[in-house]
Amino acid sequence: MSISINSVSKAFGLYPAVNNVSLTIPKGDFAALLGPSGSGKTTLLRLIAGLENPNQGRILFNGIDYTDKSVKERKVGFVFQQYALFKHMTIFENVAFGLKVRPRKSRPSKQQIHEKVFELLKLVQLENTAARYPAQLSGGQRQRIALARALAVEPEVLLLDEPFGALDAKVRQELRLWLRELHQKLNITTVFVTHDQEEALEMADTIVVMNHGQIEQIGSPEKVYNDPANSFVYSFLGRVNEFRGDSIPQELRLNEETAGYIRPHEIVLSRTALDTSSPSEVIHVHTVGSAVRVELKRLDTDDILEAELSTEKYRQIGPLIKGEMLYADFSRMVIFDDDRPNQAKVSNKIVTAL
Repeated sequence: MSISINSVSKAFGLYPAVNNVSLTIPKGDFAALLGPSGSGKTTLLRLIAGLENPNQGRILFNGIDYTDKSVKERKVGFVFQQYALFKHMTIFENVAFGLKVRPRKSRPSKQQIHEKVFELLKLVQLENTAARYPAQLSGGQRQRIALARALAVEPEVLLLDEPFGALDAKVRQELRLWLRELHQKLNITTVFVTHDQEEALEMADTIVVMNHGQIEQIGSPEKVYNDPANSFVYSFLGRVNEFRGDSIPQELRLNEETAGYIRPHEIVLSRTALDTSSPSEVIHVHTVGSAVRVELKRLDTDDILEAELSTEKYRQIGPLIKGEMLYADFSRMVIFDDDRPNQAKVSNKIVTAL
């Protein structure tokens, strides 16, 4: 089922949670609503679900206006961060709940419900938990059961509100891969809310970056990461160093609001000076998996920054110790002039030399 959101706004009192948002999510797409707290992403998800009503604008499913239709009429499955499982019910009863409460005319038989529940438990790889209670499962298992329950009613749209937010890092990573594989198998239109940039980049077909109730950019993970529309998108997606004032050459400062950004892995470190490099003092070195992060202080501006090297590149440079001097090249810095609130898609340019 495709979703079209046309000029939708939602305010709570005087606070505009969603402000004139338009968005199209194609059938079968896996879309991530990404943004910081207060960006409007959860409110937008609840508007799609029918849990909130917009103050203006229309919401269409497959081209049909569903703005005023109830949650039941929308045929959506909703998975919350805190699972929302019934503690007094077994896992079987939790998954079967949505089927058992259907009107008598559309309610499956007991045998059909039994078959459907075990089909879903097998799908989420937890068929041996049917007789257990939620308290007897791990957090990751409970989240899978919550997803199975949402799928039991055969929704045409699956909505997830920070589904992995309450889980530890290892379990989150495992469930990301599992949910992505499940989506590919079911091909159901899926919209999930997250503030985790890595999660969105890893899982989504389409990323919708939100800020202050508006959309800053829509695109594939590669598009929004490699070609950000503005400084907010650039700085929100991944680690980044920010430079202002004297840290940017005078000829490149478009005005007093000009900001320069560069990702740690785009900084080139060497032991010899280049025309475009700045002397920098090593403050701290630490290894994270296959990468080595080096914290530096620019001696020409006193800016603190972070560079990231592969372990192979780090071996080429040689062991680094606190206090020694390197030369940092910032020729891949990006200059933006869009720090005014909610301004999107303004021009930017790449600095080719500092």
